[in-house]
Amino acid sequence: MSRIGIMGGTFNPIHIGHLMLAEQALESAHLDQVWMIPTGCSYLKTKDGITILPGTERYDMVQLAIADNDRFRCLDIEIKRPGDSYSYETMEQLHREYPEHLFYFICGADCLFTMEQWKCADRLFAACEIIAAVRGDADMKGMQEKIRQLEEHFSAKIQLLSFRRIEISSSEIRARRSEGLSVRYLVPEAVREYMEEKGLYLDE
Repeated sequence: MSRIGIMGGTFNPIHIGHLMLAEQALESAHLDQVWMIPTGCSYLKTKDGITILPGTERYDMVQLAIADNDRFRCLDIEIKRPGDSYSYETMEQLHREYPEHLFYFICGADCLFTMEQWKCADRLFAACEIIAAVRGDADMKGMQEKIRQLEEHFSAKIQLLSFRRIEISSSEIRARRSEGLSVRYLVPEAVREYMEEKGLYLDE
């Protein structure tokens, strides 16, 4: 039975920080693979002033970013699903389609403080174990207390993943693109070339 890490997100665009987190999760949590799943319609990120590219373009960029790593995979199941994207639906779908695998949901440790408000949080916790990436400057006492609460209330299984602070964000990359600045070395070169070719994020 393979251990599969799941990384969701808009990947708008994918950047080096995403890939470093996926690699760290592979090693530290002893995963066999990490599957990245770009969101389709994200109800959390439909804010004014943010350009969220069509799912197909974000999917293409993830595919380019992971092409040289056979332990990474990208799925388009949320892009194909109509309506808003909810994590519990994705994890339950993966269980149905791949019953031979164990699934681990990879997220930032700050998500632990909001997950109980997520749609059908109980079903998400039932469908997978949580791998929460925590930086060295985090409030570990508060983090451990929150984990205890989630374990008691939802019977959640949560493990912390120590992860270095990386000052790269998709919003910074979009801003630099709109200002005509370089994003070289912030994203994989194939992704940078794709954005250049298609003129992405130039009109924000």
